[in-house]
Amino acid sequence: MCSLIVVAGGCAQSSHILKKEPGTEVVHQTLTIKPGGSSEECIELRQGMVFDYNFDASHFVNFNIHYHAEDGVKYPVIQKGIMYGKGNIDPSTHDFYTPDQEFYCLMWDNLNEEKIKVSFSCVLKNK
Repeated sequence: MCSLIVVAGGCAQSSHILKKEPGTEVVHQTLTIKPGGSSEECIELRQGMVFDYNFDASHFVNFNIHYHAEDGVKYPVIQKGIMYGKGNIDPSTHDFYTPDQEFYCLMWDNLNEEKIKVSFSCVLKNK
């Protein structure tokens, strides 16, 4: 079972926790991010799983996907000044910090002086 985990802290906005089975959409939602703010959504993956993601933003954002390892934060995806993105995360290509689970966080930073909207979805899959 996988979960969308809320990570609250700093300026980051976040939403709810969803538990879904592989092959299902974890979340599809639209976030509103205040000027100069950020929003973060985290996904828990079990070994042997991957996830696809995509998003569209109403204005330019900085986007990253990161996870917290024993030796610090790792960033498999960093993109600056973009309005849309999509891709796939396969934890087996990254440094696991436990064999049982991995938390990947999608994060958007609003680069604008006005509120923006980010619509995104993630789908979990078995490899």
